[in-house]
Amino acid sequence: MATREEINDILNSPDKVQEIAKAAFDAVDADGSGFIDEPELKQVMTSVASDIGMDTPSDSDVADVLRELDTNRDGKISLEEFKVLIRQVLELMASQ
Repeated sequence: MATREEINDILNSPDKVQEIAKAAFDAVDADGSGFIDEPELKQVMTSVASDIGMDTPSDSDVADVLRELDTNRDGKISLEEFKVLIRQVLELMASQ
């Protein structure tokens, strides 16, 4: 795992944040559409929940996350919208 200093270096580099966000986004965007839709979001949320020993997210949970990330309300998550989540995750990691 990256050190707090390494994570802060990433957070201070827009290019590095973009690179990490793009790699994660591409891994979730299974159909290569350039967007994360609700089924793809459910797939990744289910996978993460399983990996950390939590209950499978409900359809309502998935819809809530989609609503939170989908700032332009088009029903899907763009790379720019996804990047907000990645930045939040990195900031949380840096604070640990």
